[in-house]
Amino acid sequence: MCTVSFLPNSQGFYLAMNRDEKRDRLAALPPEVIELECHRAIFPWEPTGGTWISANDAGVCLALINWHRIKRESNNGVRSRGEVIRKLAGISTSNEISTAVKKLPLRKLRPFRLIAIVPREKRVIEWRWNLQRLAIRNHEWRRQHWFSSGFDEPRAEVERAKVCASFVAGGGDPGKGETSQRRARTGVNAAGYSVKWLRQLHRSHAPKRGPFSICMHRPDAMTVSYTEVGVSKKGATMRYKTGPCCSNGRIINRTISLTRSL
Repeated sequence: MCTVSFLPNSQGFYLAMNRDEKRDRLAALPPEVIELECHRAIFPWEPTGGTWISANDAGVCLALINWHRIKRESNNGVRSRGEVIRKLAGISTSNEISTAVKKLPLRKLRPFRLIAIVPREKRVIEWRWNLQRLAIRNHEWRRQHWFSSGFDEPRAEVERAKVCASFVAGGGDPGKGETSQRRARTGVNAAGYSVKWLRQLHRSHAPKRGPFSICMHRPDAMTVSYTEVGVSKKGATMRYKTGPCCSNGRIINRTISLTRSL
């Protein structure tokens, strides 16, 4: 289960992700800057080596969520979906990502949705693998949200979409009323949504604290981390917070410079 949000602004964008897992799952390792063949990238990882989100020095960000609506299982053995982003983290263009996704051992991977943000092309792309077909969707360069839930994915999508719409309509928006110069400095986009707004959304317990809230809590599972990537014209910063978003978990920041300005 996860919630992913994309929020563009005048300097670049933010990508935020709540990662929801079983309470007995081993804790992930915090993000580090990794030297890849052609690029440097930042990502947290599982003890087994996989990851669910990354950013590289081309400004490209990737996030992967499970697709629980698809109930089928692979008949060809199963490999971890955590391999996907590890294999793609060093790629800098949408065409290269698309080619690499098609070369993955898809028949051995459970259903997933892969989101790619490619700022130099102003593209938001989603690949969907359902065990039979790899589909691609292009999204507009504007605020976007994705949701997954192993508990009840259709209802989670509806409930969390309502919360996002409520935040948009009612605000609690700290960015409104600011000058355009201050908006640029503080990461507020043209619609008035700031990174502070994004963090408030991701720690929301609306409509009530439980399995459908964005900051998720169940007896057997919960939001185990919050990862936020900020990409500007000069660099990419990953802010990683352990534990539920509503807690005072440890915060780790890692930054890399872009190889060239956006």
